[in-house]
Amino acid sequence: MLHLKRQLPYRPTERMNVVSYPIRDIVMEAKREEAKGKKMIYLNIGDPPQYGFEPFQVIADRVKSALDEPWKGYAPSEGDEDLRKNVAKIEKCSPEDVFAVAGLTEGIDFFFHAFIGFGEKVLLPNPVYPLYLSKAKQFEGDSVFYRHDADGQIDVANLSRKIEGAKAMVIINPNNPLGSVYSEKNLLEVIKLCAEYDVPIFYDGSYDQLILEGRQVDFRKIARNKVPFIYGSSLSKDFSYPGARIGWVAFHGDRWSEVKNAFFLLCNQRLSVNWEYQKAAAAAIVDPSFQSYVSAMRKKLIERRDTFIRMARKLPLSFPVPQGAFYAFMKIESPKWKKDLAFVRAALKEGVVFVPGSGFGRQEDGVYFRSTFLPEPHIIEEAFSKIKRLL
Repeated sequence: MLHLKRQLPYRPTERMNVVSYPIRDIVMEAKREEAKGKKMIYLNIGDPPQYGFEPFQVIADRVKSALDEPWKGYAPSEGDEDLRKNVAKIEKCSPEDVFAVAGLTEGIDFFFHAFIGFGEKVLLPNPVYPLYLSKAKQFEGDSVFYRHDADGQIDVANLSRKIEGAKAMVIINPNNPLGSVYSEKNLLEVIKLCAEYDVPIFYDGSYDQLILEGRQVDFRKIARNKVPFIYGSSLSKDFSYPGARIGWVAFHGDRWSEVKNAFFLLCNQRLSVNWEYQKAAAAAIVDPSFQSYVSAMRKKLIERRDTFIRMARKLPLSFPVPQGAFYAFMKIESPKWKKDLAFVRAALKEGVVFVPGSGFGRQEDGVYFRSTFLPEPHIIEEAFSKIKRLL
């Protein structure tokens, strides 16, 4: 008789215990409420098409024409030649400094994989987009958080106390989740500090065309030749096409040779990014009609942002007025709530989906949640009317 040894259950590695994405994790609970017949208003995720924003038409047109072309094989691992050349024109760097990635999400993953080692300090904003938290933990870096002031600007005095010994600094501008836009003065102070301490910057420019108020500052122009940096962006937000999963990173400065080689190896192992959408991205980022497209998008966002602010100010909530992107990070000024997840779950019962503030880092001065203001004004009004009694 054949005796089989009893097998222990398959378990994920310990590294998986630090993987989380609260922006989507909360959806599982929302779907349970929806299954009971409750109508849900999803304010948890920055997905423009979900709220009626049409993607930049050039992308779909170029994908269709690419499908008629004879080539159906792998794209080059590091990215389509046309895409890298066009990104390089914008970035004012060499095409060899540019890598195509499957959304900037993959670029962030590659950055931590290639550059942040065990116990090495990486400076993250607080609050911060959750992916950076997860990646720092996965690759066993030491996350150190810098603060923002009441206006959503980087607190340079706070940063100066934490920067020594840092391997890298992450800047997200416009910021997710705050919706703040850093001024040129603020960024120049940060650049000066990073140059003094020899700390390179990973600059997340995912929303860099979605400045709703004030002047757009070109970080590449003010940082070039002062501090080494990586500039990343994608089709997801500025072009309202998150489903395309096409992004890019560009290396600036002369210290990145080993990291670029690591990116090349990581690109090789994932084979290639979708070829048709790379062709579409190459066309979209240099198309002259994009400026009128994004101008119309900004106008629509301002209308929705202003409705959001008007409704939020009727309730015990405080927040920096969003000047870019399409989020607000709200502090609950009512003593009723001690835990952010308890509030978010109560909002779910009312049919509104938010993200708990703790998903964006530890918030020691109160209870927070993040909301998008992407929906049409009447939906924003409905959402606030639903949560009014909770606050």
